[in-house]
Amino acid sequence: MTTSGTERRDPRIERVIRAAEQHGTNSEPDHEVGDLQDLLRSAWSLMSPDQRDQLMAAAETLNVLQHGDDFVEVAELRACLLREDGLHRVLIEVTRDGEETEPRITSFKVFDAVQSEVDWRAVGFDPSELKLLAGRLDEDLLQASYYEQVEVVPAWVSTIDWDLERDELTRSVRVQGDKRIFQPSRWLNASERLDCQAPPVGIEVWREEPLLVVMELSPTLGRAMPRWAELALNAAAIAQLREGESVALGGTDLPVRAGGAAKGKLPSTHLSAPGLEVIGFGQEVQLRGLNAEGWPMSGARVPLRLFLQWAGERHAGETLFVSGEGQLLNDLDEFARHYLWVDEYHRSLSPAFVEPESEFDGERPRG
Repeated sequence: MTTSGTERRDPRIERVIRAAEQHGTNSEPDHEVGDLQDLLRSAWSLMSPDQRDQLMAAAETLNVLQHGDDFVEVAELRACLLREDGLHRVLIEVTRDGEETEPRITSFKVFDAVQSEVDWRAVGFDPSELKLLAGRLDEDLLQASYYEQVEVVPAWVSTIDWDLERDELTRSVRVQGDKRIFQPSRWLNASERLDCQAPPVGIEVWREEPLLVVMELSPTLGRAMPRWAELALNAAAIAQLREGESVALGGTDLPVRAGGAAKGKLPSTHLSAPGLEVIGFGQEVQLRGLNAEGWPMSGARVPLRLFLQWAGERHAGETLFVSGEGQLLNDLDEFARHYLWVDEYHRSLSPAFVEPESEFDGERPRG
């Protein structure tokens, strides 16, 4: 992406730059800077993710970033921490109190090779660069959040946990007063990715941890019928349900998974992740269409009023289990032992872990 001085320049962009310069000359110098900032943001909005990554990794971008107050050469810092200071892990918390207050470091811990905490003050360790890095990552969180658009930024605590040995950095955030849980973002090869301004991998920033609901489905004839359905609902979907709106479940953001089989029936070997629709004035859910073996999907009845009450009382990330009669099972003692479909669901999460049948299994109550 680096450009050389001999590379032929496109006269169109040179004309725009000259016009911005002329604007500053004819009025105030700040106008030239403002015009070019607006132009850069507009160009950024038109770029693909790959093009953005190339621009951020370009030498010209690095030359600009080096003049910033938060600039840290992360790969060099990691090498120094490992070799000279003998540190293998860093754990830092940055706290925002809300409104316009400046963020501050509220916890700073470093650990050696055996994960024993090191008293960094006693050994004369200088934490300034690590604190700059933590502040930069916290500011990135704010800029990437929808909270940045609101008048009052809420209080939160962001945490960076950097495993220096494996060079993996995990960043998470807890927002005060928000029952939602946001999935951590992670950098692999963290020092290299941070130096080239690459984003975290695997999970995007501010991706919400969904509330999982695993429901018992009403079995019907046919060996391919699913026994349970797992729904992933985020706060936006729950808000739509509260307003009486229809919610399209299924896909990447709100996935639906089905599995298991009715008692005495073989499970489908080709059951794919289905879509789902809410029918019966919000009282019933129905898996859409046919599965790969040609059998229609089954449904389950879940009183919407009760479900929304449960969703309001439970934390994001929790898994709720709902019987075919619409009963929330989580608060029942040993409910998993009394519902075959719950066992089937847990086995689907860890298919390799299947306990061998014993002589006592025949006496085990089944629902």
